[in-house]
Amino acid sequence: AVVSTQSTGENIYTQHKPYLIDVVQQLVQGKLKEVDFPWLGGAPVVRVNDIIVFVVGGITYEEIKATHQWNVSNPANKITLASTCIHNCKSFLDVVASGGQ
Repeated sequence: AVVSTQSTGENIYTQHKPYLIDVVQQLVQGKLKEVDFPWLGGAPVVRVNDIIVFVVGGITYEEIKATHQWNVSNPANKITLASTCIHNCKSFLDVVASGGQ
């Protein structure tokens, strides 16, 4: 018997979508919970164009790539991503092993 597998051509390890993109999608759709993401300066903005995200503790290359892909496919809602550092595999695992200190 011949076993046939169909492949979409996409690497299974690149199918993950970072939480950052989920949060940005909720922001653009006006669905962010104010309890989790309080607004500075009163009432929430109805329409968002330029989004600035600053992550304390570091970001990954995957989050940078996802942000770039978002910016290419959503030119009306550009994300500017910044952080205290950019983690590679070793630095991320070092933080996990130290308990986040």
